[in-house]
Amino acid sequence: ARIKASLPGVPVVVGGVHAILYPEAVLSIPEVDFVCTGEGEGTLVSFCAALRDGNPLAAIPGIGYRGVDGLPVIEGRASLLPGLDGPLEDRMVYYRRYGMLRDDEQKQFVASRGCPYRCAFCFNERLLDLFPGEWGRVRMKAPAHLISEIEAARALSPIRSIFFADDLFASDNRWLAEFGRFYRERIGIPFMCVTRADRIDAETARLLREAGCRTVSFGVESGNERLRKQVLGKAIGDDEIARCAGLLHAEGIRVQTSNMFCLPDETLEDAFATVRLNVRIGADFVFTPLFLPFPGTKLAGYCVEKGYLPADFGFGDLPESFLTRSVLDLPDRRRIENLQRIAYFLVKYPSLLGVAEWAVRRVTASWCYYPFLFAGTVLRYKAERGLSLWGAARFLLRFRKSF
Repeated sequence: ARIKASLPGVPVVVGGVHAILYPEAVLSIPEVDFVCTGEGEGTLVSFCAALRDGNPLAAIPGIGYRGVDGLPVIEGRASLLPGLDGPLEDRMVYYRRYGMLRDDEQKQFVASRGCPYRCAFCFNERLLDLFPGEWGRVRMKAPAHLISEIEAARALSPIRSIFFADDLFASDNRWLAEFGRFYRERIGIPFMCVTRADRIDAETARLLREAGCRTVSFGVESGNERLRKQVLGKAIGDDEIARCAGLLHAEGIRVQTSNMFCLPDETLEDAFATVRLNVRIGADFVFTPLFLPFPGTKLAGYCVEKGYLPADFGFGDLPESFLTRSVLDLPDRRRIENLQRIAYFLVKYPSLLGVAEWAVRRVTASWCYYPFLFAGTVLRYKAERGLSLWGAARFLLRFRKSF
């Protein structure tokens, strides 16, 4: 809204996962003129050329707009890019204006797109339906191209560590072996990546270590195996999670896990089981958001059916953050939220579990637990991503509205 007020004559185009999944909802925002309903690299170029030349937008698949009657018009979806090795991105576009991005000690890169799995809580489930036969194929950048991207970014700004923000970074050992050779020779900076527990074997763990991987993140989601498999649709057992953590630790790689609290059907005992599973596998760091269903998804429908959400649940009911408040009406919600806020320290210092169980059951005032959420977040950023204390604090400052 502020951009439109300052530049009323400039078209506003929205892209990204939310725009792809909910184009009509995005176009209901008065200040939005257009929406991109797929990968934008090619679509946006065609769109800008059409605006420049006065050509009809109806000829551009992947662009949505409001028609003469004010209703959304979605012109189909463009096919996904066949490959990801296009021109190198120009990060100076951002660094020139946003010093905080330029000065971040950790820089993010994406080595691949796509995921074949249908976890019920993840946007990939919907993308698999919207792009059948396309999104399920993991498209990898050529290792040499990815290394050139990193070198170009490092020439603009110092990099202390790297985070590969793929859904499945370690999904192809042949690719990983070639990438590792290039990375050791030309980059040599510790990195962190994301994968699934059932995609890690002994060879993958070795290749990650040889490449320079410091931390691997994968999803635990819940310590209750039934919830993980039947409600969340993630068919990975506790033993597979423990095996993955063991293989990584054997190579000297630290483990970060992603977990969710206040899940549908979750009890306080289930939430403590999540903490205990992380203790069992020796998780070095835990990411502990609250479950946040999005309107129109299967899991949101399940929550409405079970009475955890109202029948008219919509985007207006979503909080600004998935770290501070659950939207589900669970019997143990207040206590589970408080456990989520201290979970980092319980995994780090499991001897505190007995005291925590007593406190969480009896002391429900949320203000008692919030300081642990702030402190745990800063310490986690610092250690898992190889940042200085100041760098971790700056990172938290960027996401202060999450709290």
